[in-house]
Amino acid sequence: DMALDAATIVGVDLGQGLREVDIKKYIKVEKVPGGQLEDSTVLRGVMINKDVVAPGKMKRRIVNPRIILLDCPLEYKKGENQTNAELANEED
Repeated sequence: DMALDAATIVGVDLGQGLREVDIKKYIKVEKVPGGQLEDSTVLRGVMINKDVVAPGKMKRRIVNPRIILLDCPLEYKKGENQTNAELANEED
């Protein structure tokens, strides 16, 4: 049933009742540890899987996520601490 759903979603109608499905390009079966066979489903879209780095601190579910796809490296540079001190009196 799930295989038929997946093929129907990505199939291209060629006319005269014929459909073409490139299963190597458009269908992937991803095994995720845990759960039961009944938990399996066909996703219409993209699945992003992230390993847990800090257990208890990372959210298990994010509602309406904002995702950016980059085709370049993302560099993070830690900025220097800037401390400003203003002296009003000589005693300070």
